[in-house]
Order: sequence, then C-alpha cells, then structure tokens
Amino acid sequence: MKKIYILLVCLGVLSLAACESDKKEEASASSAKTEQAQPASAEAAADTGNLPKEQGPPPTQEQLAAADAVVAYYNVVATTFADPYFAQADVMMGNVRYYLHEWLLAPRPAGGDGKVASARLAAPKGMFSEDESRALAQWVTDMNQSIDSMRADYRALERYVNDRSIRDDGVKGEALTNSIAKSHEQFMAARDGYMGMVEARASSVEEVLLYGHPLKRQILEARKIFGLFSRTAGLLVAQKPDREALEQVVAKLDASLKDAGRPPFPASPDVERAYREFLKQGTDFKDALAKGLTEGFYNPVREELNSAAHGSREAYNDFARAANPN
Repeated sequence: MKKIYILLVCLGVLSLAACESDKKEEASASSAKTEQAQPASAEAAADTGNLPKEQGPPPTQEQLAAADAVVAYYNVVATTFADPYFAQADVMMGNVRYYLHEWLLAPRPAGGDGKVASARLAAPKGMFSEDESRALAQWVTDMNQSIDSMRADYRALERYVNDRSIRDDGVKGEALTNSIAKSHEQFMAARDGYMGMVEARASSVEEVLLYGHPLKRQILEARKIFGLFSRTAGLLVAQKPDREALEQVVAKLDASLKDAGRPPFPASPDVERAYREFLKQGTDFKDALAKGLTEGFYNPVREELNSAAHGSREAYNDFARAANPN
C-alpha cells in the first residue's frame, strides 16, 4: 500500500525560559510515514464516498519518489534549524531584550557545531535550479556570519556588564545591543528566505503525496496549523510584536481548527482520537495567543504557547503512528 509523508514543521523558540529543553525536543521532530488510513467500519467506508474526487491521473512512481525526496529534505532543514547552533541566534536576542528590561544578562548559549549543522543544509543535487542553489548557499553563509557577529558582540557585552569600573551611562552597552539586534535581523532574513524556498518546494508536492488519501483535508489543515505556529514564533521575536498580524493568526487558527475537526473522519477510532488530541492542543495554543494579546506576551504566556506547540507536535506524531502501525 502506498505510503506518504506527513509533513511536520519544527517550531522556533517561543519561550526563552524553556529554550534548553525545547531544543532537545525540536531535534527529535522528523518526518513520519503513514499507511493510507483505512475506514474502521461500514459507516466510515461510506463516508469516504462523500470525499471530493481527485482531479487527474494518479502520480507515477517516479513522481512519488521525487516528492518523497523533497519532503525528506524539508524535514532535515526544519530539524536543523532547531539545532543549538542555529537556535542560539533567537536565544541571544531574547537574552539581550531581557537585559535591556531587567539589566541582567544570561550567559551565552551553547553554540553547537556550525560546520556540521550547516552541512546538513546542503541541497540535494538537481532538486533546485542553479540560481536557487546559489541563493540557498548564500543564505547559509549569511546565517553563519550573523551568528559569528552576534556571539562576538555578546561576548563583549558580557565583559561590559561584568566590568563594574565602567561608568558610561550604558553607551557602550547600547551600541553592543543595537549591533546584536542588527545581526539578528540579518540572520532572520536569511533563515526566512532559506526556509521559505524549501517550504514552497515541499508544499508544491503535497498534492502528489496525498493523492487519493482519505485524510487529505485533515493533513493539509494540520500543515496550515503548524505553519501558523511558526508564524507566531517569528512575530514574537520582535520587540514589539505586530498586534494586527497576531490577531490574523488567531482568526486563521480558529478557521483551520474548525475545518480540520469537521466530519467525516474516515479512519479508525484510535487514529481519530489521536488527531482530536492534536486539535485540542492546537486550540490551547490559539487560546494562549489570544491571552497574550489581552495581557501581554510575558514569559508565563510564552511558556503556555511553548507547551501547547510541543503538545500539538507530540499528539500529531501519535496520530501518525496510529495511522501507520506497521
């Protein structure tokens, strides 16, 4: 029976207070393959007849193999960006913002092995055009340079903070934090460009991988939900998050959660229960986001977002395992 990948997005750090344990969890997120879900009863089988008919002929084995390769690469990239080497950029920026508010600076985060992490981002030969491959390589270079610059400035800021003999009313400290923020903006631009290109390529093959799958709607809505989680993470990196953009995320999450939860669900009760748990965790994320818009995105709210995001991913992995028991 045909197997498919269920795409899974690795999330950015939402709560600095929990970042070290988060990174361990992020590294474990990877692609999961599922058997095409089977109706558990005659009633469920009848439901599949109400599903929209696929347009066009089924994909060839060559098309499936090419799509599998794209999604496998996408998942490697998503997991790599959760590696401590790349995750440290957001952690350093968060620490700097905390310093500007509380005048306390956390130690530099562990950097990890940049060469090993960057090597995992090498695009498979032939998957992208020459221009696209050059752009991907340049973005990796830009991210590495940004991280190097941030670490150097952060090291200087640590020395400045610990040197009690300096009396300059924070002039040098402000210059260093501004430099770190500028490097972080460059890092984010490169990371978003890289991930955007790879994610667009992965999204383009979803129709191939999900052709004829009875849970196609649920899986595609789950992709939207994880994408909105990542969108939230990106918005919350800013010192003053874009309120209007976050309100739009809440509205889109609400719509996707409702669409993902509507019947029919042509699979066994165990598979559906796991998926419903994923939806519950997603609703918790939406509620925490709405709470942050009302009360402010302080650490407790960010921790709620982190907990719901990771709970959603674990529940989604349970759904994938239940749908593919072999």
